[in-house]
Amino acid sequence: MKKIIYILIFIVGFSCAKNKKPNYAQTKEIQLVSPNFTVDSIFFKNNATIHFSSVLANTTLKYTEDNSSITQQSKTLKSPLRIEKSTTIAVKAFHTDYKESETVKLQVKKIKHNISSAAIRIFPEPSSTYSANGAASLTDLKSGYPQFKKNNAWLGFNAKEISFNIILDKPLLLSKITLHTLTAQGDWIFAPEHISIKNNNTIIGELVNKEASKQSFSGANVNFTEVPITPKIYNALTIVVKSLNGIPNWHSGANNIPWFFIDEIIVE
Repeated sequence: MKKIIYILIFIVGFSCAKNKKPNYAQTKEIQLVSPNFTVDSIFFKNNATIHFSSVLANTTLKYTEDNSSITQQSKTLKSPLRIEKSTTIAVKAFHTDYKESETVKLQVKKIKHNISSAAIRIFPEPSSTYSANGAASLTDLKSGYPQFKKNNAWLGFNAKEISFNIILDKPLLLSKITLHTLTAQGDWIFAPEHISIKNNNTIIGELVNKEASKQSFSGANVNFTEVPITPKIYNALTIVVKSLNGIPNWHSGANNIPWFFIDEIIVE
């Protein structure tokens, strides 16, 4: 008989606990999931359309396009964004009952010159595991995503130095070269330490990345790495990418050669 009474007490207590709703103070400590997004093209010629969404009803999405902090007073996202220029969109979710989400950022790039007809020679060749569509992948305006193992857009290199020799199909007035790259330090993919742009063996632009070996806690990220060059009309370029000599000591893969991932070269 005692066992039956104990069981009844347990069931009633469990039922009450199960039906008890969290109060406002409790839910305000729960952070909203960051907004999801889809975009028809990271690289675009005329415009791009970005759709943002949240998994929770009655959530308000706020955004900025000027790198300022997002607050309740920022612009409200009510419909898909139509973008007509290169920009970085930052979005955050707000809800009256929950803590605001982390900020999601998306950078999109307007393409000035389509160089899909350019002849590109790469040395050394990318890894057979991450070879995408070869050199053609660098000018096809198809973006890779952080989930690189599920995406066939990235060229991956496990080498200290990679050269991209580009012969344009027509001379172009250029002032900047942009590389669309991936960093995912947990997967041994690091940003390059040095990038140089050459024309006829003369350096016309270079970038030294002093942060390449710094530990990042943000997971996998895609990046637009811009290298200004001497403004001039060019019909051929050589891009030389140098990785770190070895993965930093703080990493479990210390002293191994890091990977370099790239999916697009943009000239402007």
